[in-house]
Parts: sequence; structure tokens; C-alpha cells
Amino acid sequence: MKSFVTLPKNAAFSTFFTEENIALIESFGEVVWNDSADHFTPEEIASRIGESDIYVTGWGSPRLDASILDAAPNLRLLVHLCGTVVPFVSDAMWERGVRVISGNDFFAESVAEGTIGYMLTALRDIPMYSTRLKQEKRWKTAEDTNRGLLGKTVGIVSYGAIARHLVRMLQPFRVKIKVYDIKPLPEDHKEKYGLEQASLEEIFSSCDIVTLHTPLNDQTYHLIGEEQLSLLPKGALFINTSRGSVVDQPALERELKKGRFRALLDVYEQEPPPRESELYRLDNVMLMPHMAGPTRDLRKDITRALLIEASEFLSNGAPLAHEISREAAEMMSRS
Repeated sequence: MKSFVTLPKNAAFSTFFTEENIALIESFGEVVWNDSADHFTPEEIASRIGESDIYVTGWGSPRLDASILDAAPNLRLLVHLCGTVVPFVSDAMWERGVRVISGNDFFAESVAEGTIGYMLTALRDIPMYSTRLKQEKRWKTAEDTNRGLLGKTVGIVSYGAIARHLVRMLQPFRVKIKVYDIKPLPEDHKEKYGLEQASLEEIFSSCDIVTLHTPLNDQTYHLIGEEQLSLLPKGALFINTSRGSVVDQPALERELKKGRFRALLDVYEQEPPPRESELYRLDNVMLMPHMAGPTRDLRKDITRALLIEASEFLSNGAPLAHEISREAAEMMSRS
């Protein structure tokens, strides 16, 4: 097995390719590394890829297009170490029959974990009370309050990989779960997790917590705007860990200014938000710098799992547990 690794040897490289993972991939056969600190251009890849069997990508890697494929007659598998594969696949690749595996499900589980953390953090006002105690030495008073997740009604917008992990993780909290999706929910999931399929209007008007897990594409751009946000009940919590442009951010800022609900945002239309953004000045919003998942410590584990999967597929014809089909890729976020 010959592997072509597109990741440049910059600061992020070692979070994926530890010494153990470097030894692992080299044990499978020849490896062509990108020894520079910058991404190769497609032309540079085409001149180096040769007889490689697998093409390993990460954030910023060049798309596997016809110019690269023409120079790689043996290529059989794209191994993407991150989540969405949309920026890395091409029509030429699908037509050539190159298969794709990705860390998407690992990423999804980590984002679901992060979403639970965000819910608890916001409901219990952990940052505010911790900062107040450390900086002002102020203890709690009889007027201070916080809220819990137990028994709440949670609305989930879009039932993809993240949401499927999330509903499982929410079970110990005895929440009522309403889900909006354009497709019918799986009957076994409805029964197992007590899911209720609902309209966007019902999700936003009746839930204590609304969490957004919608992929960004042409159909979902600004899916959530003033019409939906204005329905949120007083005291509700809105969480976005999907993509910033799924929400009309100016509309979100206008609704937040009314003080009726709170938000915890992990993603934004522009990342980072510009310094003049209203979001920095609003007391009822918590901001995170796109860190819901995967946590950095998982990158090495994802890399190891996908490399082993690739090796077993190419050597023994083993099934691809983390394969992304063309149809599945078309439903993923475009960035």
C-alpha cells in the first residue's frame, strides 16, 4: 500500500500524526509526505502522487480532481481525517470509482458531547458565577439562580449524524425531544428515544432549548431567521454548533437585543466575528471559537482508526465502516 499524505508539517500535523501514527502508516508501505509547512498545489501533488493507493487529506487539502486523478492510476481510496468531505471530492473522483472514508462520525459524536456541555454551561451560568467568585470574591446570594437540563423540552433542528448521537446522550436527563427534519424520523429511533417529529414553528415556540445541527448548503442558507427566532419563549436557550450561515446573524442579533432568550454560539457567518459585532456586547449570549468538536485529543485516535480501516480494505477487502457515499456527501456541509 502506497499512501500520499497531503497534510503539511505545520503546527496541526502532530495532532493527527503522532509518532505512533507515523510508524503505523509507514508499516503499511511507502508513504509520500508533504514535508513543507504549506499545502501542496494540485500541480505539486500531481507531480508526486505516482502509484499511490490512498490520498490522505485534512483541512485545506486540495480537492481530488481530474488533474490529480490523471496522475494517479492506482488510486482507490480517499481518507479524510476530518468531517465533511464536500471540499475534497469531485465528480471525476466519483466517476472513477474512488471510495471515501472520513472522520465524520467521530466528529459528530464529539460535537454532540460538546452540545451537552454547552447546554449545562449556559443553563447553570457557570462562566458568570465562576468569574464573579474569582474576580470579585462574591458568594452566591438568595437572589442568584440557575437552571438544569433535567426534564426540559429540547428541540433539535435536523436529524443527521450529530443529532443521532445527541439524542442518545440526552437519555439520562429525562428530556422530552422534538425534532425537525425534512425526512421522516426512523421509527425505531422514535420508539427508542421518545422522539416527536415537529415543524420548525413548533420547535421554536415550545422548547426550552433549541439546538441547531443543520448542514450548510444552498437550501439551508439562512434557514433560521427572524420568523423562527421571534417564536422562542422567554428564558429559552438557543445553541448553534452547525454552521454560522444557517442562521441569519443580523436577525439573531436583533432578537437577542430584546433580551427574551439566551444563546450559546459556536459558529458564525464570519469567523471570527468582526470586532464591531454586536455579539461581543450582548449579556445574553455566550461565544465559543468553533470548538464544539472534535476535541483535539481525539484527532490522533481518529487518524489511527481510519488508517487501519484503509489498510484492511486495501489488503483484505474488508468493509469500510466509515464510508461516505456520493449521496451522503451531497447532504454534508459545503465547508
